[in-house]
Amino acid sequence: MQVTRRNTVYKARYLQLIEKTVSTPGGQSRVWETVERTNVHGSGAVVIIALTKDGNLIFEKNWRAGTESYVMQFPAGLTDLDGESEKEAATRELLEETGYIATTLIPVLLSPLAADLSSTRAMHYFAPDVEYAGAPSGSDVEGIEVVEVPVSEADDFMLHPPDGVELDLQVPGILWALRMKRLL
Repeated sequence: MQVTRRNTVYKARYLQLIEKTVSTPGGQSRVWETVERTNVHGSGAVVIIALTKDGNLIFEKNWRAGTESYVMQFPAGLTDLDGESEKEAATRELLEETGYIATTLIPVLLSPLAADLSSTRAMHYFAPDVEYAGAPSGSDVEGIEVVEVPVSEADDFMLHPPDGVELDLQVPGILWALRMKRLL
């Protein structure tokens, strides 16, 4: 598969809609519509799997405009500040959204967030032994609620998220990766 043509159909403040003409292995052309962020650097996003000294995973219950629902996920954010490394973005986002500070960030994996829709990828970091530093400083636009779950209860929590809250399927995937890498 090869992209043979890119056409910007619409450009907004932070996103643009791209029409891509793709040549298939059989020589046919297909058109795909994708979304690209215009305000990010590097991979585009970071996800932080934070573990407290007490053995609790830090989750966030966020309201998401795309699904018009609350979603349970790990703290995350964009790499949208000039000159900021992905690790710096991860440290900043964790503190802003949860009030926890990470002194250690271990890169786990890079993965697409919605490969059929967007070019944005997220670098996932494991942050063992995070410490609470004070109230989160982020805005209330996402309606973030910090949720702590003991590692021993994480599987049941994923199978039975709170009523009215959808589970981001990246959560079980990244927890599996952490277990396979013997980090969790």
